[in-house]
Amino acid sequence: MELVNVLSQIPLPVIAVALLILAIITIVLAYQYAKMQGLDGIRQDVYQLILKAEHIYNESGQGKQKLKYVVSQARGLLPKWLQIFVTEEAMMKVIDKWFEGVKDLLDDGRVNGSQK
Repeated sequence: MELVNVLSQIPLPVIAVALLILAIITIVLAYQYAKMQGLDGIRQDVYQLILKAEHIYNESGQGKQKLKYVVSQARGLLPKWLQIFVTEEAMMKVIDKWFEGVKDLLDDGRVNGSQK
């Protein structure tokens, strides 16, 4: 209850600036992580997870289970602080886009949008 009283005494612009600074720090740290790991390194890890899911869920019609498995495992590869900000939905969109690229590459050996 005291925390609420203390926060109510802080002007709204100060709180907004503090939240903006936290958002900027989070973006910078996420960028540094991606740079350190390398987007290709992260993508390579996800591709390995996709292959593993293909072997675990080898029956037809298990595409959603495969995707959920890959998403949960890929989020687990992120640092704990980054997992707070990267939702499963956001991770699912990125992984789905990468998977579309893989399917496009596999159909004719080129990434040319022929899978759409």
